Amino acid sequence: MRLFISVFIFSSILCSCTVTEKPEFIRVKSVEVVETSLENFTLEATVVFLNKNDVGGTLQAKDFHVFIDSIDVATIQSIPFDVPKRMEFEIPFRATVPFKKVFNANKQNWLGNVLNAISKKSITVICKGNIRYKLGTFHYDYPIIYEQQISLK
Repeated sequence: MRLFISVFIFSSILCSCTVTEKPEFIRVKSVEVVETSLENFTLEATVVFLNKNDVGGTLQAKDFHVFIDSIDVATIQSIPFDVPKRMEFEIPFRATVPFKKVFNANKQNWLGNVLNAISKKSITVICKGNIRYKLGTFHYDYPIIYEQQISLK
């Protein structure tokens, strides 16, 4: 009888948990310049997900690159982010970009690159890569491509 009650309670608990789907990628909320210095600047991309499950898991950036005006200037590396249960959540990803890398990519035309950015008063930032969801041995990659104009103030 004890065995029957134990099996019944265990199966009831197991069946009441929702583990039907991976977290849902909602959108890239924004890409912003959060810090600047004489040598580099830091970009922060905020990504929004929705987890409808009763279990968490982790999310981590994998091969996530930042392009400025078509130049690959940084790779976002992140530590695993714990996914909260049954809620919408945001993950910030940061990349520090050296000014030299942006303007020295095309050394013959670096002055033209600087003058072009100043005259347009904005730069085009493209974030491209994967965010990996992992739960135990299961994993899923979310391919992300996001483009945004950032104003230079």
